[in-house]
Amino acid sequence: MVDLFDEGGDFAVAMSVSTPVDSIDTVQLDHVRAFVLEDRPAGEVTVIDAGFPDDGAELASLLESEYGGVDRLVVSHGDEGHFGGVPALMEAFDPELLVPGGSRGFYDALDYDADDHFGDGDRLPGGIRVVQIPGHTVANSSFLLEEESVLIACDSLEGSDRRGLPPGYLVPPAEQFNDYSHAAAERNLGKLFDHEISTVLVSHGSHVTDDPLAKLDDWLLNREWTLTYE
Repeated sequence: MVDLFDEGGDFAVAMSVSTPVDSIDTVQLDHVRAFVLEDRPAGEVTVIDAGFPDDGAELASLLESEYGGVDRLVVSHGDEGHFGGVPALMEAFDPELLVPGGSRGFYDALDYDADDHFGDGDRLPGGIRVVQIPGHTVANSSFLLEEESVLIACDSLEGSDRRGLPPGYLVPPAEQFNDYSHAAAERNLGKLFDHEISTVLVSHGSHVTDDPLAKLDDWLLNREWTLTYE
């Protein structure tokens, strides 16, 4: 854990690093998580998402102290809470920058050109499969580590406890946070059942490591009884 203090020396924020599954670390920021993948690809550090603008400098300091820097920065989608810290990381480490093709908001807010764009089904170096779930945003992206069967869902799913429900389950982002289509954000989750997924890591709420797809399937079936989509 890295403790951070304001100029007066009072405690301000504690960014914590944890390892929910082997080979993947999470950095807990004030309102969201970043994900750190070491040796993926070999000898490189990949970071997925960068928090809000106010998180950037502190996140850069932590990444320097804990990992020695960043080689590749991947942005999951065009929400400020996931790309706002990009300028600080670019200035500190000059990593390769990857963003989803068609992402809204990113280029309006930042003065950085991406080194590459990715789309649904693309396989990034290091065995990372892109699984896009349009709905929360138009190019909302999750990342499947195929060898480990671990999905880094980012904002495609949330831990149920973020809604005040018991932990251990998954829900899509609440309707007020879905910029593109709430119905699509739920409907497109069906794409996940095409993959082998044993663990789901989320940006908000608690991760799910116990049979996540079966729990998600039960939830979606229940929703079919209560919702009618246009």
